[in-house]
Amino acid sequence: MNKSMIGVLALLGLVGCGGSADDGDSSNVNVTTGWKAGTYADSSGFQNKCEAPRTGSSKITGKPFPDQKGRAIDEKNFLRSWSYETYLWYRELPDINPANTDDPQSYFERLKTNALTSSGKSKDNFHFYEPTEDSEAWEAGISYGYGIHLKVTQSSPPRAFFVSGVEPNSPAANAGIKRGDKILELDNVNLINDNSSSGVDTLNDALFPDALNEAHKFVLQHSGESTSYTVTLISDKVDVSAVPMAKLITQGENKIGYVQFNTFIESAQDEWVTAVNYLKGVGVTDLVVDLRYNGGGLISVASMTSYMIGGSNVSGKTFIQYVANDQYAPDTPIKFATSGIYGINKNTALPTLNLSRVYILSTQDTCSASELVMNSLRGAGVQVFLIGGSTCGKPYGFTPEDNCGTTYYSIQFKGVNAKGFGEYSDGFVPSATDNTTDRVKGCQVADNLNFALGDVNEPLLAAALNLRATGGCSVSVADSRLQKSQAPVEGGKLIRSPREEIAIFDL
Repeated sequence: MNKSMIGVLALLGLVGCGGSADDGDSSNVNVTTGWKAGTYADSSGFQNKCEAPRTGSSKITGKPFPDQKGRAIDEKNFLRSWSYETYLWYRELPDINPANTDDPQSYFERLKTNALTSSGKSKDNFHFYEPTEDSEAWEAGISYGYGIHLKVTQSSPPRAFFVSGVEPNSPAANAGIKRGDKILELDNVNLINDNSSSGVDTLNDALFPDALNEAHKFVLQHSGESTSYTVTLISDKVDVSAVPMAKLITQGENKIGYVQFNTFIESAQDEWVTAVNYLKGVGVTDLVVDLRYNGGGLISVASMTSYMIGGSNVSGKTFIQYVANDQYAPDTPIKFATSGIYGINKNTALPTLNLSRVYILSTQDTCSASELVMNSLRGAGVQVFLIGGSTCGKPYGFTPEDNCGTTYYSIQFKGVNAKGFGEYSDGFVPSATDNTTDRVKGCQVADNLNFALGDVNEPLLAAALNLRATGGCSVSVADSRLQKSQAPVEGGKLIRSPREEIAIFDL
């Protein structure tokens, strides 16, 4: 996690702004780097040639490191050629002399299009890199910290940091921290108002520990309470729960399933199998899938999840058609996966609810593979209702590339559904009517941290249940546990790595 998150949170959109196409002399070969504008050697000739090669094996995957002794210029030349070979908009890449940057990571930040969308946003907002160890840990469902998920509604003083959720059996859960809690102090530094350099360093050190077994003091306030409480949290390896909740909700004689789905990692497959078997066993006829904080992940898991929802309504139909750059022949459309790919259900037929409609809960933190599920189901004829806020708008995907201890993410494809639609860069929007593209029938409702997820009075879930029952969006949500003085905690943005907001090509 970026240790300067508090200080730069409002400026994250400025990172990696690209370079210009006129870096260096385009008329001559640079004898030191081998660079000549417009000429690209095969990336495989530079791959795994590292200035500081690793030895041994990954402590997470157990795979031996492929590193060989090389130079920093080899790493940069690899990134230049690999980007040209695979980047979706490779014709828009600036061709920068690799000698003109300090390190491979700085060079990579400039290897992206500088074009803007029609609304004035950067065309490519999703270009990033991270230590390979972090990437491997996330894919394995491991995170290091306390198991707290944070939402920030005000990043500069007076700051407002809230707990949007906690991982089951984590240090945070065991300490009694709950969704909606507000963080007041960290290690005796006032989180709300302290803006000194030393104070911000202390806050970041406490929020984002660098190692296991770090102890940090938190002062928090439960939602709706006027007094604070203090806990000491010790950083630990936290197992990420992809599907922390699957429950039955009854409305009269109607049985509705609710699934909280947080991330598309490998373990999500088996967690979904367990959830679907349970919901199928109790006879649900409708389903609400809570994707409000799901930033994405593996496309294979998105495919299996979609099939377990739609079953016979999507079987044999196109899940996704990849569109890469024009150096590649068009891919064959990929159908919905009907058998497990990972874990104990590998090569086993997946259970399914065989639903012709589904209700999705969303916010601006609903991204990438989550949006792919919606788009693919709609393309296959399953009716999707969207309740909450507009999604983040990431119709693109990556194949992460590991090289010399850094994993690079560069946009390599976009995906379209069976109807040929895949342009939702401004997100899916809950609307009064469905236009079959980026407007999805549903209700706009603000996320409110004062309610537990899965509570039928929680505004998004309540609106979904009301929409299912009445076909309308007007709903009155009341809870006697909430005091009149308690203002709703709404809006804000989750703090998380860019890795948690992508679609990873693995099919």
